[in-house]
Amino acid sequence: MAQLAEASFAAETSAQEIFAGTGLVQGTPVLTLDGELPVEFLMPGDRVITRNGMRKVLQVEVTRVENARVVAISPDSLGVGRPDAVIFVAPAQAVLIRDWRAKALYGRTEAQVAAASLCDGEFIRADILPEARFVALRFAGPEVIFAGGTELACAAVPVAA
Repeated sequence: MAQLAEASFAAETSAQEIFAGTGLVQGTPVLTLDGELPVEFLMPGDRVITRNGMRKVLQVEVTRVENARVVAISPDSLGVGRPDAVIFVAPAQAVLIRDWRAKALYGRTEAQVAAASLCDGEFIRADILPEARFVALRFAGPEVIFAGGTELACAAVPVAA
């Protein structure tokens, strides 16, 4: 059965509610077949470059949060050019690490971990933005995209029960 492409826009979240989802903050560049584009420009049907090759975006979820808790990832904090500029992501956003952290913490050459667990207070730090729009891209299956020189995990489109 073919899955329908759709864009969903979550309701505004109150200042007291903590955003528990995943996503990239508006403005984060994502590598597509048309070059790097800000994540908020992507729509269902757009072709994004992933670790598994080109994949079509099936769903885009946008959530606006006031006084948003985010993780700021500084340039080169995950390796040379990873990321290439400061990027902001949701604390629960899975980041693919392929450096000494993966080996030291997980005994593997690479691991997907929540951005919040990487905070060191200096190069990767918790921050608060007065307002953030978190954009989550969904594909047919789990994918790892390239965003600002960083590899970030994206979930599959949820299947209705």
